Amino acid sequence: MSPEYLVQPGTRGGRRRDAAVHLTPLAPAALAVALIGRPAVWAAPALVLGPLLLGGLLARGRDVGRSHRRRAVDFNASVALMALVLWGVLELGVRFELAGVLVPVGALLLALLWLNWLLMIAIAANRARYGELFSPPWVVPFARWCEGGDPQETTEEDSDGDG
Repeated sequence: MSPEYLVQPGTRGGRRRDAAVHLTPLAPAALAVALIGRPAVWAAPALVLGPLLLGGLLARGRDVGRSHRRRAVDFNASVALMALVLWGVLELGVRFELAGVLVPVGALLLALLWLNWLLMIAIAANRARYGELFSPPWVVPFARWCEGGDPQETTEEDSDGDG
């Protein structure tokens, strides 16, 4: 059984803070919409600020909290990277007539990414509330690179323990 489905140690308050770590990207997103007046794809890198700054306060040195924070940073950094790539696809479609088909395709993919982002945040927060870990399958491990670790290196929490 995957370690993500095993209940992690923690108190009710700690689990609520772990769930809040996954919800922190909503704060920079709401702030960007409030300041700009509309959603803006170029503000996507700000999504990482929620788990980095607010998540650090919520994790408070707990191992499980740091694991949730790392997963939230990885997920939101991956979403920001994908959003910027899709924004570039949209810009290509707008600027070059031959690439005009990229506009509806890029818009559809951007809408799907946005819905996926909201859904995965909700799932991660719900799983954290019950003491479980969650990481989507298409996430780039940015946080491990930032910590100086090897992203291919498996840790005790990432291995299934079967041998």
